[in-house]
Amino acid sequence: MARRLSPKQLEKRLRECQKEYTRIKARIRDVGFICEGSLVERWTSCGKPNCRCTSDPPQRHGPYYQLTWKERGKTVTRRLPPEQAQLYQEWITSRRELEALLQQMREVSWEAGGYLLEAASIPAEAAESPSRPSRPPKPTRT
Repeated sequence: MARRLSPKQLEKRLRECQKEYTRIKARIRDVGFICEGSLVERWTSCGKPNCRCTSDPPQRHGPYYQLTWKERGKTVTRRLPPEQAQLYQEWITSRRELEALLQQMREVSWEAGGYLLEAASIPAEAAESPSRPSRPPKPTRT
């Protein structure tokens, strides 16, 4: 069974969680525009018999950039010129960074929640049984 932390240790760990949470929030402020979806670079063959894309080795047409995302349950795809593709790639990267930071916030909150629950149980333990309240279920990523 895990050893209980003293009130001072709990307070110290909670302060550390709050500092980490504040650092993560500061990093979120630096995240730029975000965009849902994914961007792919495509090289295609047209199928014309005398085209360079049917030669050996094939020299395909492209690159063509496609942005794909979900909208009301449907997959939507748009072709983009290279300049727009570069911008969208930056926005998609920013979204992924934001999602990673939010996951870190969830993890720090989960850890702090455990300390808060343990701290709340300390006074009750002295007067009552040594049973420990269970932690709520860990949040899942949706």
